[in-house]
Amino acid sequence: MKKLSMYLACAIISMSFMVDGSKESNAVAFKAGEELQFVMYYGIVNGGTASITLKETVMNNKKVLHSRAVMKTTGVADWIFGIEDVYESYFDVSNNCKPVKAIRNIKENKYRYYDEATYNHANNTIQSSKNGKISVSANMYDLISSLYYLRKEGFSKLKMNDTISMKIYFSDEVFPYKLIYKGKEKIATKLGTFNALKLQPLVEVGRVFKAKDDVSFWVSDDANHVPLRVEFNMTLGSLKCDLVAHKNLYRPLKSL
Repeated sequence: MKKLSMYLACAIISMSFMVDGSKESNAVAFKAGEELQFVMYYGIVNGGTASITLKETVMNNKKVLHSRAVMKTTGVADWIFGIEDVYESYFDVSNNCKPVKAIRNIKENKYRYYDEATYNHANNTIQSSKNGKISVSANMYDLISSLYYLRKEGFSKLKMNDTISMKIYFSDEVFPYKLIYKGKEKIATKLGTFNALKLQPLVEVGRVFKAKDDVSFWVSDDANHVPLRVEFNMTLGSLKCDLVAHKNLYRPLKSL
């Protein structure tokens, strides 16, 4: 369940990787006030909801952005997975969206987990309220801040089947993670049909997934790079998550 939660969160709200880590980018793909709403489908029935909000706040006497992502299952999916997860991140846009603080509050069936992690990028450590000081590698992101870094950097240099290697600090561990760019497609949603970029994270074959490419997600092929859809093919059935509403995007999201 922990890895399923990670893949779902990574696909919807985050991905952690370095794209020419030393290179600064002046691109802007989001702004404070942005809200994204998703609906999850388990098979043909509604399986739950997800939302991501972005606000400006002050931390350590410096303006940062605070993003909060909430995922909840309902109905049959809630009976099977029982997910009510909250992820929060305070990150510094002027420093490549690196996180200042991250909060992970997990409720999955009977499993409970809560942790607050403060990031010190000067000495590559994380101070965890649950596990104390942890040494990590440079340019470490939490789940949410990595999404905004990805959206800020963009995809212009990717070619078909390019592999992006990632490191995600998640649940007391640094997870190796690989993402494959699968090209451009058109995605039909309740909001319209959009030009999109398709990506596939390589997942671990076993109890949850039958093949390494059983997870796919699509982001808008525009300056916003908004997540549009996530699909999971699992041993217990299919799970899909679609963007159904949005507010205060930096640029208009235009359908075809």
